[in-house]
Amino acid sequence: MKHKKEYPRKIFHMTLGILMGLLILYFRKRYLLAFITGIICGGLIIRLFLLKGYRFELFDAFLRKFGRPMEIGMGAMNFIIGAFIAVLFFPREYAALGVIVLGVSDGLSTLMGMNSKNKVYMNKTFEGTTAFFISSFLIIYVKTSLFQAVLVSILLSLIELFAPVDDNLLIPPSCALLLSLSTW
Repeated sequence: MKHKKEYPRKIFHMTLGILMGLLILYFRKRYLLAFITGIICGGLIIRLFLLKGYRFELFDAFLRKFGRPMEIGMGAMNFIIGAFIAVLFFPREYAALGVIVLGVSDGLSTLMGMNSKNKVYMNKTFEGTTAFFISSFLIIYVKTSLFQAVLVSILLSLIELFAPVDDNLLIPPSCALLLSLSTW
């Protein structure tokens, strides 16, 4: 199977999203921001060393298992930065939903769409976009109204489909923003 490496990557992505979402729900904002800032700083330092050619066996093994070639941890870094932005500017409940949507829905969209021939836009597929919509709807509907869940899931699916930058960076703050705006 040509996408064999994507399965562990996306399982890790989904697990990280759920765990990070739970952390956001159950810890105070100032502690979360300090913790996430520490992760970002540590990640940047490690990334700089890796880009300079230094090797750390622990990170090399992790990147071989879960990373894409030439990415050097940027997907994970963008995930954490997107979570940071959501936590910084929006209510924790909305930030947590955004991070869980990113982890679960983005992971499922890749897993459901990676063998499809039904391309919608760029490398995105109909099946992947549908999986993103359904899973994000179910996650959001747990904490919001039917109207909010449908509206926000449609808009997030479009953002995920047409995002000009890494969706790991956009989905958490976009979800939190859309949830905030849709409560007015």
